[in-house]
Amino acid sequence: MYAAIASLIVATLVLALAAGMAAHGTAQLELVVLAAIAAGVALGLVVQLSRRTGRLLKRLRHVAYEDPLTGLANRAYAEDHIDALLAAGSGEPFALVIVEVRNVREINAALGHPLGDEALREVARRLRQNIDAGDLVARLAANQFLIVLHACSSERATLVARELVNIIHAGLHLPDVSLDVQVQAGFSHHPDHGAASRELMRRAQIALEDTHNGRNPVSAYRPGRDEAQRRRLQLAAGLRMAIEGNALRLVFQPELNLTTGTITQLEALMRWKHPALGDLSPAEFVPIAEHTGSARLLSSWALERAIRQMAQWHEAGLDIDVAVNLSAPDIMDPQLVEEIQACLQEHNVRPARLVLEITESAVMRDPMLAARHMHLLKLAGVRFAMDDFGTGHSSLSQLSRLPLDQLKIDRAFITHAHQRAADTTIVKSTIELAHNMHLKVVAEGVESAPAHDLLRELGCDLVQGEYISRPLDAAEVPAFVAASAARQRETIGP
Repeated sequence: MYAAIASLIVATLVLALAAGMAAHGTAQLELVVLAAIAAGVALGLVVQLSRRTGRLLKRLRHVAYEDPLTGLANRAYAEDHIDALLAAGSGEPFALVIVEVRNVREINAALGHPLGDEALREVARRLRQNIDAGDLVARLAANQFLIVLHACSSERATLVARELVNIIHAGLHLPDVSLDVQVQAGFSHHPDHGAASRELMRRAQIALEDTHNGRNPVSAYRPGRDEAQRRRLQLAAGLRMAIEGNALRLVFQPELNLTTGTITQLEALMRWKHPALGDLSPAEFVPIAEHTGSARLLSSWALERAIRQMAQWHEAGLDIDVAVNLSAPDIMDPQLVEEIQACLQEHNVRPARLVLEITESAVMRDPMLAARHMHLLKLAGVRFAMDDFGTGHSSLSQLSRLPLDQLKIDRAFITHAHQRAADTTIVKSTIELAHNMHLKVVAEGVESAPAHDLLRELGCDLVQGEYISRPLDAAEVPAFVAASAARQRETIGP
C-alpha cells in the first residue's frame, strides 16, 4: 500500500517537473525521469517505475514538443531542430520562414475564440500540405508559424514564402463562415544571414517586421537591419512615456490658397525630441505607435493640442483651418466621435475649422465602419481630407461613399509633375476628378516655383511644401500668415 502511494507521489512529481521544464528539450526531461527512478530505488519502487518509464518518457516528449492546438511542433522542438541542422556541419543551406496571421485578434473579437482557433488549425493544415515532406512546420506563438525549408536557396525561400502567403490569403472557408485572413511572412537564410539558431530566428523576425511597414507581404532579412530594429525597440519603449511626459510638440506647415494667394489652412505635424536620438519625424515613430498599440493615445494627444492651439489663435485674432492626421486605428474607434466633439466644445472651436486627414489604406481596413464614423463627425461639422491620394487601392465607387471635403495628391506625383508628362496627366486628371466631386485639392511636396506655377495653371486649390514654407512653431504662425496676406495685398494693389 505504502509503495503504491509513494509511486503515485513520485510519478506526480515527475509530471510536475516535466511540465515546468517542457521548453528545455529531451535531454533535460530524461534527467528528470532518471532522477525519479533513482528516487524510486531509494523507496524500493524500481519495478513499478521502470514499467512506467517508457510511457512516461513518451508523454513527456509529447508535452515538451507539440503545440496542443494545431498538433504542430512547438518552439522548443523547432529550436532543437535548427540546432541539430547547424551541429551536423554539412554546410547545407536552409531557410527559416516566419508566417504571421495579423488579424487573429479581430477574428476572436468578432466571431469568438473557438472560430479563431479553428482558423489557426486551418492555417496549420495548409502550411503542412504545401511544403516538402522533409521540411518542418512549427507554431511559434499565438499567431506565428515557422517553416524550416531544408536544402533551400534564398531565391527558393522567397518563392515558397510568397506561395504560402497567397494560399492562406486566398481565404479560409470554415463551417458557416468565410474569413479574409491577413498574412505576412519574413525569412532568413543560412549561411547568408547567420550561423546560430537564435541569430537566424531573430533576423527572420526582423524581416517580418519590415513587411509591417511596407506593401510587400513577404520580406527577406536585409543586412544591417539589426541596428534599425534596436532603434525601433528603443522608440517603442519610450513613446508612451514621451506622450505622457509632454516630450512631443506640434509644428504647423502652411498651405497656400492659390485662389486668394493667402494662407488659409495649416497641417499639424508631430515632432519628438528623443533624449538620445534627437529630433524624430512622425514618419518614423507613427508606424511604431500603430504597431505597438499607442496610435490612439498619440492621436488623442495631437487632436487636443491642435484644437487648444486653434482656440489660442482665435483669442489672438487668427481664425484658420487646421488639418490633423488620423491613423488607421483612430477611424475605427467608436470613441473617436465623442472625443473630438467634447474637445471642440471644451475649447469653443468651430468644428468646420478642423480637417481630419485619413489615408486610403486606413479606410480600406473596414470601409463600412470608417464611413459610419466619418459621417457622424461630418454631421457635427468636422471636415475630412483623403491623404496621399493615388498611392492606395480604394475604388472610385468607394471614394464616392465617403463624406470628403478635400483630396491631397501625394508628393510622389507632384515633385516631377512639371518635368514628366505622365505625372502632369495624373495630377490634372485628379484635380478634374476632385472638382467634379465638389472637392478641394491640396498638393503636398511643392518644392519649386515651376511646380507651384503648374499647379496654379491646372486649377489646384491649396499647395504646401518647402517652397511655400517649412513647418513652423505655433508662435511663428500668426506673423507668417499676416506677412502672406500683406504680400497678396501689395500684389493686387490699391
